[in-house]
Parts: sequence; C-alpha cells; structure tokens
Amino acid sequence: MSIALIVILIVTASLILGPLAMMRPDPVQKNKENLRMLARASGVHYSIRNLPKQADEQDAPEPSPVYFAPPSETQNSASWMLVRTGYEHEIHFLGWWAWQGEARATDAELVVLKEHLKVLPESVRAISAGGKGVCVYWGEKGGEPVLQQILHLIGALKQAA
Repeated sequence: MSIALIVILIVTASLILGPLAMMRPDPVQKNKENLRMLARASGVHYSIRNLPKQADEQDAPEPSPVYFAPPSETQNSASWMLVRTGYEHEIHFLGWWAWQGEARATDAELVVLKEHLKVLPESVRAISAGGKGVCVYWGEKGGEPVLQQILHLIGALKQAA
C-alpha cells in the first residue's frame, strides 16, 4: 500500500465523516430541545417572537424564545404585556417591569404576578396574556428548575384569567 493511497483514504473518510459530525447537535442544543420537550409534555408550546423595543434600547431586541399556553375560550381578548427593563424605576411594576400599551392585568393576575416576578431570573424578559394565550419570553438559561418556575407561572396565570 502506498502513502498516496493512505492519504486518499484519510481525505475521503474525513470528507464523509466531517459533515456528519457537524450536523450532530451540541450539548447546548440538546439541552434546549429537552426543555422544549418537557414544556410540551406539560401542554406548553414553544415559538420565537419579537419583543417590543424599550426606551433604553437603541436597536430592536433579537427575537426571543417564548413558552406559551394557548388561549382558552373564556380568556379575555385584552392583551397586556410586562417587559423587564434594564433599570429600576418607581413607575415600573415592582421596580423592574414596564407595562406595554394601555391594557393591564386583572386583579387576580396581579396577585399571581406579584408572587412570581420577584423570584424569576433575569433570563425571563417578558410576560404577556390575552388573545395569544399566556406567554413567557425566556432566554432558556437556568435549565429545568427555571422551566418549572415558568410552567408554574403560566398555570397560575391561566387559572387567574
């Protein structure tokens, strides 16, 4: 066997196996997929949506992963949204959360929000409810414990609606 044949076999094998190895998901992608499957098993869906631009942002934010429960037939259609701001201010809800638009949460939803927002990590960027269901915009950081907090929040907001 000549050296040239060995080199050709090595190059051929790497041309075949290289792209196959690159198509495998990395551990971060596997973790995100696992989180999405756990959410789906709980009846919570996943999508990518855009957040509104905040006053302190120069550019529009990147699209964000959203975990949401579809709206129920009895859920009101007035949609409200709370977005975490980059600064604390007394006019914000609980200091860090800014209302988007004119609609506000019901009294029952406010009780749930006051209980849950204080313990949510910064990777949760926004929460909304209304015609599109109950949505939590989450950067998918913190793993399964944060997912469980989000699932609990979504369930509590659905019951309150």
